[in-house]
Amino acid sequence: MVEKVGDQRRRPQQERSRESRERILTAATQLFAEHGVGTVSTNRIAAHAGMSIGSLYRYFADKEAILETLRLRLVGELEEQFTAAVLAGMALAPAESFAASLHGIADTLARRRELVRALSPHATLESLGLGDLERRLLVLTRGYLLNLLGPLPDAELEVKAYVMVSVGVAASLRIGLEAPAHLDRERVIAEIARMVAGWLQP
Repeated sequence: MVEKVGDQRRRPQQERSRESRERILTAATQLFAEHGVGTVSTNRIAAHAGMSIGSLYRYFADKEAILETLRLRLVGELEEQFTAAVLAGMALAPAESFAASLHGIADTLARRRELVRALSPHATLESLGLGDLERRLLVLTRGYLLNLLGPLPDAELEVKAYVMVSVGVAASLRIGLEAPAHLDRERVIAEIARMVAGWLQP
């Protein structure tokens, strides 16, 4: 198929648009982390990104739109990592599977530490606006438990899934964002996973 001239023009323009959006999001993350969300204006974000305020408004209507984009990006990364860990865990022993899930979330949070702290100084799923993510993690965990343990009464399945997600998320937040420097991170993850795996045994 012959490529049209218009398509050739569009591709570099789309790349420039993506690069400009990324500059804005990177600048916003840095400023939010350093100064807090409340004190940072769109003018300041634009200046930090090296562009005019008019250029910023071509991509984002206001600061809230930037925040929402950053939040959704974080949600997507966390869900992707957790889903991959759960799917891979179907073939692993429970302790290895839970450790992989902890790694998936904790590693993502550690990579995005600045963003998480910018979105919320008190990092919980609710304060980060990640309640929907928690519900999806529960669905994935229920599927994992049914695969591991076979059919369970609904009440027991719900409790086990809730405990696993609650323990996993709380541990991941601590390990990913503020693990004590004097503790061996890998050992902490292995011990938590061993504890949960032992609890799952009938």
